[in-house]
Amino acid sequence: MAKYVPKHEEITGADLTGSSGEANRTYVLANDNAIAAMMQIMRAEAILQQGTNFTFDSTTNAITFITEVWNEQAIALDYMVDDTVTVSGSVYCTTLQLAQFTGTGVEVYMENLGTGDGSETSYDTKNGSILANSYAVKYGDSGSNQLNTLTEGTDYSIEKNSGSVLLTSAGVTKVNGKVIYINYVYSPKQTDTILNTYLEPASREVDKLTSNYWGTAMTSYEYFDGYTSGYPQTDEPFGTQIEAYPEFQLKYKGISSITSIEFLDRIGDVTRTLDSDEYRIITTDENQASRLLVNTTIPNGKANVKVTYVHGYSAVPALIQELASLLAGIMALVNISGGSYKDVSMYTLGRKSFSLGEVYINIKTAIQTAQNRVETILEQFGNNYGCV
Repeated sequence: MAKYVPKHEEITGADLTGSSGEANRTYVLANDNAIAAMMQIMRAEAILQQGTNFTFDSTTNAITFITEVWNEQAIALDYMVDDTVTVSGSVYCTTLQLAQFTGTGVEVYMENLGTGDGSETSYDTKNGSILANSYAVKYGDSGSNQLNTLTEGTDYSIEKNSGSVLLTSAGVTKVNGKVIYINYVYSPKQTDTILNTYLEPASREVDKLTSNYWGTAMTSYEYFDGYTSGYPQTDEPFGTQIEAYPEFQLKYKGISSITSIEFLDRIGDVTRTLDSDEYRIITTDENQASRLLVNTTIPNGKANVKVTYVHGYSAVPALIQELASLLAGIMALVNISGGSYKDVSMYTLGRKSFSLGEVYINIKTAIQTAQNRVETILEQFGNNYGCV
């Protein structure tokens, strides 16, 4: 599920490339991942029409004004940016999502790191404990809203816990004589490294609560008992009456294929492997386990039917990402609560008293709010629907 965040900028024609009164002047938006849909631009209080008065290139994040623009004209930009986080793997959320869903992160926008001088390589942010996937380093002329973005790995590296930005030689060259800015989210109480330790147990708790695995494709197998419902026939030829079309309920959802269905003997050796036309799988909706229908006779026995299958998702569903973030956030809040014994909640200066809030009470309320949201999400996915 895509997540879009509204952004607003106020500039003038002087912030555009080219000269006053020229057409086809360009401006690079301050926020990355902007989308063309619902973009609205007002120039000198007149609404511009996309395709007629301006175009937008999502690759370069640049707007081109087709018609003339003068430097003194005021321009208001309203647009949406794609803030979707794609999580794929055995961990269902990021530390940034943890902070976003539990309110434990603080956003910093356009912090000035200094001006490049052609030799300096190290710049420090005002805050440490920067969260992964939350930062962007930009540079531009002093007083200009037209900024370029540095590429991590090519132009710089960042030490998230300490908040140190280290430029490469390519980065030093790019920012020479330019002002360097950084946008980021930091966690006041815990580093990104500590928050990362909560993601794996939170994701496994999601598996337990929903009785499903939501990560990338993996192979699992289950054993089922053969039929024990046979009963003797009283008419010739004497034998055992067995229902011919059994059904098995598989544990996991998100099944993409059946690898094999095997019949086993008493010591576990394979006696027969079914052909693909001897079974089919039915999934009624995403919140139900898959039904496996077999159109051949199953031999009697215990744990003598082995089903191997592939299941998983190309991307973790948005609600599962939120669920894992909330569970990880609760762990983080419990950690913060344990260290709150030394936090100042009230102090007095002369006749004045100041209260900063009761830390324990606030954390308790935050945990309860998160837990309520967890229960709401689980109602939609079916809390422990796989239990019998």
